[in-house]
Amino acid sequence: MKRIVSIFIACILIIVLAGCGGNGHEGEAKTPSGSSVQKGRDYQKVINDFEEKGFKNIKIEKLEDLITGWMTKDGEVESVSVDGNKGYSPDIWYPNNVEVIITYHTFPAKPDSTKQEDIQKDNHDESANAALEVTFPVENAKRSAVVAITNSFATDVMTKDGNTYDVSKFHSYADTSGNVKDYFMKVKSWGTWSAKNEQAWHVDSLKLENVLGTVTNAALDVNFDGTNYVISNITGTFGNSGASDGMSMNLSDIESGRNNPYLTVPAKLIKNDRIKAEVNALDHSGDLDKYVARTAFEKHGKSVYPYGFECHWILDLRSESQAADGSWWFKVGVTITNQYGTKRDTVAEGILSGNTGNPIVKEFYVR
Repeated sequence: MKRIVSIFIACILIIVLAGCGGNGHEGEAKTPSGSSVQKGRDYQKVINDFEEKGFKNIKIEKLEDLITGWMTKDGEVESVSVDGNKGYSPDIWYPNNVEVIITYHTFPAKPDSTKQEDIQKDNHDESANAALEVTFPVENAKRSAVVAITNSFATDVMTKDGNTYDVSKFHSYADTSGNVKDYFMKVKSWGTWSAKNEQAWHVDSLKLENVLGTVTNAALDVNFDGTNYVISNITGTFGNSGASDGMSMNLSDIESGRNNPYLTVPAKLIKNDRIKAEVNALDHSGDLDKYVARTAFEKHGKSVYPYGFECHWILDLRSESQAADGSWWFKVGVTITNQYGTKRDTVAEGILSGNTGNPIVKEFYVR
């Protein structure tokens, strides 16, 4: 009889535990950084933060109060409210359909006469784009730009002396073979393309990222001479996401000098499109959870500074980004305590790789 009762109780416990499965937050979303941290950020980045957390009812409100944009930047956030609360705290669960209102500063709307001029210009630009598209499809220009920048930074396209490019080794737009860390660049944003004249396309804010997380932000022109696509007038930066301009390479350097055969792209290198499945297989953004990586970063810091190491993720996160290989780079303000109880505020940064089940600290540095 006791055995029957025990089995009955065990069954009840199993049913209860099963009913408690999951994280208990279905239909909910957790707030990112608190309201005080969001003030002063770009509103688009704030929108992205809330969308990544799962909020579905995000609205924006404009404060058309800017005159010069010197002290306060266009798009700078004034306040964020969650379910009517402008003083919300980070990491708090809300129903994912509560109203999130992001209020930001911008310039007043243009007068109607200026709007009409803009409409006329837009119509002219659209006509020019359509005319060029007939003889020189913008898709060809896009692929050519990617191929040129890819081969300019590829490490596997040189001759044995390491000083001369071997054009036979240049990668095509569709190439995903071999060691992709040597060359492959994914498109983060195609930017804005427009007809420069009757023979050339121009692009602003073309963003590419290699497997190591280094980002190219380019503006350039693409011409077609009847045989090859020629890239010119290159400006922009090449560096780690979140790095200051002083820490990034000037992209115009790849156009200087004479040793730049990658700027002339044969038609055969852009003939085939990329295979989506192959490109997706290179994406490891889901391998290592950001918050697991943060925890591992702080745990490592505490092992190096056992008397006290605290990361200020909410109030002093300088920068963070994830590379295409799934690794995370953090730069955050920290407080370190020595054996005598003396505290020192400084900045720590590092790179973590691996996966959510096994995060690995690859680099760790404290100023």
